[in-house]
Amino acid sequence: MDLLFKKFLLVIVAASLAGTLSAQNGQQEANLKAAFIYNFTKYIDWGSYNRDSLFIIGVAGDSPIIQSLNAIASADRINNKRVIVKTINTGAEIADCDVIFISNKSRMSLNYILSKTRPGVLTISEQPGFAEAGTAFNFVVVNNRLKFEANLKALSTAGLKAGSQLLKLAIIVD
Repeated sequence: MDLLFKKFLLVIVAASLAGTLSAQNGQQEANLKAAFIYNFTKYIDWGSYNRDSLFIIGVAGDSPIIQSLNAIASADRINNKRVIVKTINTGAEIADCDVIFISNKSRMSLNYILSKTRPGVLTISEQPGFAEAGTAFNFVVVNNRLKFEANLKALSTAGLKAGSQLLKLAIIVD
């Protein structure tokens, strides 16, 4: 087992031991989701995509995850690239992103966001049913624990491949 996967597994175990999500405050949940997002990027085969010098994570909608992602971005790199986190307010801003996190407070509809997403963009959401509706990953709460769903068709449509170690931890949806 490689070191990166062990770190990711540690995040998953820590999430399980942290107690119920209802006992956590919003920022703790945001920190956990940000750690998941960061680790998702390590297990994605970006193919011919992601050739720019920056790695941009866009957040659609107001969310405490922005602060958590900025903390990670200031300390770490993704694919040896400096990470920029930006709030997405228009469809035009989506095209610049490598990852789009769709907050449950997004004012843009999922269909609109997906219609503006180019190949090579990893879409992540936190609304029930969004993985089935077309995002690659979606955070869900199962037995008061934070988990994630993976939509293999959405990943394939985006031209991305998720590593088998990542998919072992996911709830696969159609």
